[in-house]
Amino acid sequence: MNNLYVKVIEAKDIHGADLGGKSDPYCVLKINDEDINKKVKKRGKHWEGLTSTKTKTLNPTWNETYILETMPGDEESDFLRVQLFDHDKVSKDDSIGMCKIPLSTFVNGQPHDGWYDIKPMKKEKAKGKLHLLVHYCPVGVPFVRRDF
Repeated sequence: MNNLYVKVIEAKDIHGADLGGKSDPYCVLKINDEDINKKVKKRGKHWEGLTSTKTKTLNPTWNETYILETMPGDEESDFLRVQLFDHDKVSKDDSIGMCKIPLSTFVNGQPHDGWYDIKPMKKEKAKGKLHLLVHYCPVGVPFVRRDF
């Protein structure tokens, strides 16, 4: 298995989903779509991560690192999906948006520190940017970054 190290650093200027104009954001990290992940989870693979929830903010900071596993040879078709949600205590969590990034973006062996536009998953008013540090390590390539 290949490892994809993802550090969710922060987001800026996200959509305020609560009545007061703020959000209680958290992120869900996935490789590909949910249907594929359900199949893989049955085999005991780690293809999803979940950040903590930050309260009443449009500029959350997480600094949380996740290791996602990918299949060798699928770099051209696979992608990293980071979905942002607003946590609600009484009703279903609201979608804030998502970033979908092809794994081929990361295959050069170098860590990528970048800001990614938050786009709608459905019809929500998505806005803002997400800051990620990503390092793709294929089988046999050692992970050398110390800032994760």
